[in-house]
Amino acid sequence: MIQSAVNVSTSSEDVVRKMVSNITCVEGIKLADYSFDVDHNRSVFTLLGEGKALQRAILKIYEIAFCHINIKKHRGEHPRLGAVDVVPFTPWKGSTMQECCFLAWELGKKVFERFEVPVYFYGEAARVPWHKDLSFLRRGGWERLEKAIKEDPRLLPDIGSPRLHPTMGATVIGARGPLVAFNVNLDCKEINVARAIASRIRKEMGGLGFVKAIGVNLRSRGMVQVSCNILDYRKNPIYQVFEMIQLEAQKYGVSVKETEIIGLVPLEAIVGTFSYYLKQPTFSMQQVLENHLT
Repeated sequence: MIQSAVNVSTSSEDVVRKMVSNITCVEGIKLADYSFDVDHNRSVFTLLGEGKALQRAILKIYEIAFCHINIKKHRGEHPRLGAVDVVPFTPWKGSTMQECCFLAWELGKKVFERFEVPVYFYGEAARVPWHKDLSFLRRGGWERLEKAIKEDPRLLPDIGSPRLHPTMGATVIGARGPLVAFNVNLDCKEINVARAIASRIRKEMGGLGFVKAIGVNLRSRGMVQVSCNILDYRKNPIYQVFEMIQLEAQKYGVSVKETEIIGLVPLEAIVGTFSYYLKQPTFSMQQVLENHLT
């Protein structure tokens, strides 16, 4: 069992519907979750299955993106390099990180052969050290990459020529451990507040070592967001991220309105949060009924 949370640069209901329809027709695939957001202009499809079945399903996503998405017309808050922006593989039951790396490399080859989209490998599948960190590749979006790809040797794609596809841009494929996409929405409209808090909780500013964060303007909802990727929920639990953001927000006289989890979240991460807020330090996975049933 391998998981893939495919990030696509669209919030079009028609495009999302086409992708869902094509994914669910692939034998051996479970579409565990999908969501889209108009402010981010981004969709996330969480797939579970065996490697070959995942490849077939994900290639269908590329096919639809090829026909319906033009990255140069993309307008959204989330940084992105391409129409199918990021494809990570995460090992679960009976699979290994090495298998996920091979799966990423094989998919990357197929994507370039079929669509001529330049491919970068990140995370544990990175072939060069500076591609390991997704934020390095995605900083400045496709607009920056379109110029820098010919000037900065660190931004040369792992597969393909130093030239973006005219409508698909580039794509990033990799292997990583479980990630929790956790967003905290603030009861204010000041984007500078969200950006300042996001900067404060990042490792570079002395914050949390396993959290990536950006400030996002949710214009359609009249508020701003601190959008986080928790790279290791054991070392930086969800509750720790929430408490730090809430504390920083209070410095600006701002309260937390709500939070979001995008995609799936490991049960262990939920158990840790439950244990913290109910002050039950000895509570463990062994006390969860479903853990024994499955």
